[in-house]
Amino acid sequence: MARSLLTRLAVTATLACLCACASSKPATPHAAKTLVFTGLAGEPDNLNPMLSGSADLDSFSRLYMSYLVDSDDHGQLVPEIADRVPTQANGGISADGKTVVYHIRHGVRWQDGAALTARDIVFSLEAVLNPANNVVTRVGYSEVASIAAHGDDLVTVRLKEPFAPFTAYFFGPQGGAALLPQHLLARYPNLNRVTYNQAPIGAGPYRVVKWRHADSITFVANPAYWRGKPSIDKIVYRIVPAPNTRLQQLQTGEVDAYFDVDPQLLPQLRAVPGVHVALTPVNDIHVLQFNVRDPILADAQLRRAISLAIDRPQLLAAATHGSGVTVDADQPRNGWAYDPSVPPLRYDVAAAKRLLDADGWKAGPGGIRTKDGHPLDLTLTISPQSTNGSTLVATILQANLRTLGVDVTIKTVTPTLFVAPAASGGLLAAGKYQLAYNAWWVIGPDPDDTWNFGCAEIPPNGYNYYFWCDHRADTAMYAALRTYDRKQRIADYAVVQRRIVDDLPIVALWQVRMPNAYRTRLHGVSPSPFGSMFWNAWTWTLD
Repeated sequence: MARSLLTRLAVTATLACLCACASSKPATPHAAKTLVFTGLAGEPDNLNPMLSGSADLDSFSRLYMSYLVDSDDHGQLVPEIADRVPTQANGGISADGKTVVYHIRHGVRWQDGAALTARDIVFSLEAVLNPANNVVTRVGYSEVASIAAHGDDLVTVRLKEPFAPFTAYFFGPQGGAALLPQHLLARYPNLNRVTYNQAPIGAGPYRVVKWRHADSITFVANPAYWRGKPSIDKIVYRIVPAPNTRLQQLQTGEVDAYFDVDPQLLPQLRAVPGVHVALTPVNDIHVLQFNVRDPILADAQLRRAISLAIDRPQLLAAATHGSGVTVDADQPRNGWAYDPSVPPLRYDVAAAKRLLDADGWKAGPGGIRTKDGHPLDLTLTISPQSTNGSTLVATILQANLRTLGVDVTIKTVTPTLFVAPAASGGLLAAGKYQLAYNAWWVIGPDPDDTWNFGCAEIPPNGYNYYFWCDHRADTAMYAALRTYDRKQRIADYAVVQRRIVDDLPIVALWQVRMPNAYRTRLHGVSPSPFGSMFWNAWTWTLD
């Protein structure tokens, strides 16, 4: 039944795409120095990464904001506003692991002309730690015991305890916050609703000049950028909700690039002339997540049965067209903490049925299981604009679980309602869901997963949208943070991966190899596997 449904869906998607292609107009090139792109997750809730739960905003904020360090296309930390990445080898991190020194690059200016100094780094930390700000996560930042600026160009940070991934977090690719200008923002008691969030002044290679809601965001090259004015004069992010429309606009030349492509469109995209399609392994794992506070899904036996009923090979083929790879817990295959010995998630419907029988869920009328007179019906929440292919994935999951005797209703919501912080009404953060199909990034080169699974990171304090608190996993996670010994950290993260597979706050569906499609006249695109695809946008050129 599921496979015939899959076939019908695939045919329907193909016909829709063929119709779009048939109506295409000849390509109309843009001005030589203007790049128009689409894709990602739709419209952001605001343009200040510190206050947004959108991983896509964190990625394209590299166009206009700045960070102390970033992650390059090899997944390595590289300096940005800091002129070097602090390490114990170069003296930037003390022998006891508690003092970190940042040398701030001289001559960097905010886009309004003011100098970016060490005092801005101190202010930025104060903003993240301000309890009045609706910050999504403070992981890494809350480790700071004190911070001091020494003149314009030197910052000393003292940590409460050694924290191995500190440089990846502290205004780095994993920290979810960019540097902020003290001279513009210090007068506000909190930053939740300031106009800055709609039109930020950063120190990045491009300036935000216009945000037309539900239409586009326009950036122009920053002539005072410290690395030199970028070659591309203007970049326009076109907000296009529907993947098929994005495909059509790439074909007709209305856009030059479609980043983070819906994998279902890969066969059609590969046939568009003059377009290059590339796959980049990224720390992006698509998951079926459980709200373990839900009275029904608090039952680990039920979560195990659901995991056994999911046909991941079928799902992978249908949803990714070869761009995804299987992964069983929360660490990506290309990361140094990945444990290949973790028992793989199995597909075994018969075993799943036996588990439910033993758990008291008996087959009832119409094949739907019941327990104590209550049917086993669940709601699966998705956001098609936040996660590519959500509708197809949800439909396949619905069919898989129907064979188990679980009645699944699919609930579609907007990206803002899906991923916003709890204070802004986000469903995941507020725990107002049962099942959700989601994609999240381990945002950075360090395998730290406290931000996602730590007991202290349950909303409103973090991203633990599963409300899962496992003390064995928690102990291992935090032990891994207190040592710089990589072998010990690998052993600790193996414990976490096994606990996730055993207790299942999530079912890992696949790891992404992100597809990006762009015209061959665009050069320099080289996404970071552990950070932003825009990390080097200042080097991009157009023929």
